[in-house]
Amino acid sequence: MDLQDAIHVGARPLTPAGWSELLADEGFVVTAHRTAPMALLEPRRLVADEGLVPALRIVGRMLRDPVALRRVRHMRRVFRRHSAHLGAISLLAVPTPSQL
Repeated sequence: MDLQDAIHVGARPLTPAGWSELLADEGFVVTAHRTAPMALLEPRRLVADEGLVPALRIVGRMLRDPVALRRVRHMRRVFRRHSAHLGAISLLAVPTPSQL
């Protein structure tokens, strides 16, 4: 609930096995997966994802909008509080042969 309140979406954190099962239920098989620590909203990750100039624009807009700044700071606190249980995952999945 803490995560859903912070990011204002119906978050559905799952384990890698849980994501694989969800995809399998939809007719896919996971052929590769990779995990990494949660780094969303961390400055280095923001620059790596967006590029320096766009990241600076994002930060500039946050600094001019106190509501947005509070929301982002709240999200970062929640991400850090739950960092032992949150992470990034990428999955490569292909349709099962019966789905082709």
